[in-house]
Amino acid sequence: MYKPSIYDRISQKREAAEALAQQQAEQERAAAEALSKMPEPVPVLPLDIEQNALRVAGLNMLMPTGFNFRDIQTTLEFAGCEVTFSARRRIAPDGLDLPKAVDLYVKNLRDVHAEMTLVRQAQCLLAGHPAMALDYLFPDGRARRHGRTVCAMITSDEGQSRQWLEVSTQIDPSQAGLADWLIKFDAMLAGMTAH
Repeated sequence: MYKPSIYDRISQKREAAEALAQQQAEQERAAAEALSKMPEPVPVLPLDIEQNALRVAGLNMLMPTGFNFRDIQTTLEFAGCEVTFSARRRIAPDGLDLPKAVDLYVKNLRDVHAEMTLVRQAQCLLAGHPAMALDYLFPDGRARRHGRTVCAMITSDEGQSRQWLEVSTQIDPSQAGLADWLIKFDAMLAGMTAH
């Protein structure tokens, strides 16, 4: 029977220590890579309901203090096609959470557009707050419309009551020029800033 010499045992211990050190270095490198790939937290932006402004064609129009926005609805032009854009803010009653509010929103959509089809409902963020994105289709005369609405419950800057905020767009999905609009709409919402 072979009995390892002292030099063999020393060599085996050295090789085991090197293998362990290499394994630990690889684990530390993998952990560092995983940390570097983690997304930075999204800042949570508060609503300041008395700070309102419009920027139209590069011109800023500040609303006087005391004017609180409730509804904005406008028609935009994108790639030569018409797009509707709207934003709406309301005080959210106590006890009304986001899922219930979204259910009420969908019910109201169905009341306005009886043949509305909900295509997608997905969780997302709006100004750093938990939100729900809805995609839906509905007929408008002989044309078909695609709507996207992003809804959230947001606390105002001064700790006032919670606010329901919804931002929507509707397009004619058959127009080729609007193929990128929903991507632009999502990017616009992702780029929201405070003040």
